[in-house]
Amino acid sequence: MADYEKRDHVVEDIVDRVEHLGAKEARANFVTPTPEEERRVIRKLDSRLLPLVFFLYMLAVLDRSNLGNAKLAGLTKDINLAGLRYNWLGTVFYIAYILSQWLCMGWKQFKPHYWCAGVVFFWGLIATVQAGVTSWPGLMVCRVFLGIAEACYGPGVPLYLTFFYPREKVGFRHGIFISGAAMANAYGGALAYGITQIKGHLAPWRILFLIEGLPTCFFAILVFFLLPDGVIQAKFLTDREKEVALHFVARNQRLDVGKPQGLRFSEVLEGLRDPKSFIPAFCYFGCNVSYASLPLFVPTIISEMGKFSPATSNGLSAPPYLACFFVIIILCFFSDYFKMRGPFCALAASLGAIGFIIQATCTTTGVRYFGIFLSVQIFASVALLLAWVANIHATESKRAGGYTVLATIGQCGPLLGTNVFPASEKPYYRKGMWISAAFCLLVAVLSGILSCWLIYENRKMEKEGVPEVEEFEDTSIARESGRHEKHRYIW
Repeated sequence: MADYEKRDHVVEDIVDRVEHLGAKEARANFVTPTPEEERRVIRKLDSRLLPLVFFLYMLAVLDRSNLGNAKLAGLTKDINLAGLRYNWLGTVFYIAYILSQWLCMGWKQFKPHYWCAGVVFFWGLIATVQAGVTSWPGLMVCRVFLGIAEACYGPGVPLYLTFFYPREKVGFRHGIFISGAAMANAYGGALAYGITQIKGHLAPWRILFLIEGLPTCFFAILVFFLLPDGVIQAKFLTDREKEVALHFVARNQRLDVGKPQGLRFSEVLEGLRDPKSFIPAFCYFGCNVSYASLPLFVPTIISEMGKFSPATSNGLSAPPYLACFFVIIILCFFSDYFKMRGPFCALAASLGAIGFIIQATCTTTGVRYFGIFLSVQIFASVALLLAWVANIHATESKRAGGYTVLATIGQCGPLLGTNVFPASEKPYYRKGMWISAAFCLLVAVLSGILSCWLIYENRKMEKEGVPEVEEFEDTSIARESGRHEKHRYIW
């Protein structure tokens, strides 16, 4: 505890410079970092932050989506999931998840290492408890609490990462984070394949929940000691590196220097009211209609393609997600490189649409399996949308509002997505495939519309004299002076 209290005062001179000195004095005392110096600090941040958030999100998605694997491992028979009971397990999770999206603001309101450690332990405990349920109502209750717990983690991590990275480089980091979901689904299929081969006193699906739930509780302990609350509190950075980090994080966006925790509610409301918050949210809705159902139904869809065994179907569900992992990384890297979000978001959505159309129109097993490889690429759009919201909103609290809109509207998608593949549609599930393809195309169209809107706004700001790049001193002083309230957008 004492270490965290000391960290708040390690670089008081930096905070004082920003809060109490004028712009001229700040510029006089600060040596502008070189590009190589910035890259060195970013590499240091990457090595400490990205492995943690990646593995935690992988565990989160594993704990939420292993229901599809458990179904093929005997859950349906032991718990009596007749009729629509299985569908309701997915739906009730997302109802709780949606109603709890506003909790993502806890990452800004409270110290992140407290907040994250608590919610990670909570969801790990619930995920593990699922192994002991003996009835459908008991499993329903577990899924509700799991939805609440995971809403406290995943939707807030993109906001947390914006506290550390320049806005033009945050897309790749969001891609690393969100790719944990693709890796979880790939790993989950392979793990489920292995677990179904276990012969013992416990049913395979119970062992599945135990093996995938218990490690999460262990990671909560690591989070408490390893996750920094912000740039100032990052003990692995030197004083100069903290100055450099504050400098590039403040480029074309505002910093809450001196008040790292606590929401500015007027700015939160700005994010909630901004019309530009809603187009990414509806894109996210479309992505989730198309993608959220896949982890629950892909093993079943594959099993119907060639009458594969449940174990083989679980194993075959892994390679498409592994491919998705690499596509996310590649698209997010080039999105940062070219400083564009919309075109890459539309590209991923178009690939997803093609995949669903292939599955809706073809009957050959190999071709339909290839279609799954393309369908899952819609998930790359999610990573790009997370970065796009951060780029649209300049202040930390406004981004919290923007992410709340994104997550609340976007996470309504699974309510539809988890119900578009009813058993009556097997073996081709054509209706669900066409619905998913339509929403992928909607994402592509909306991405184009938002890009055009932001290009138009940038041209207006150029005529108004808004500078293309605002540095650390400009953005910190502007909060009090009112200068440069606008920032150029990344489209």
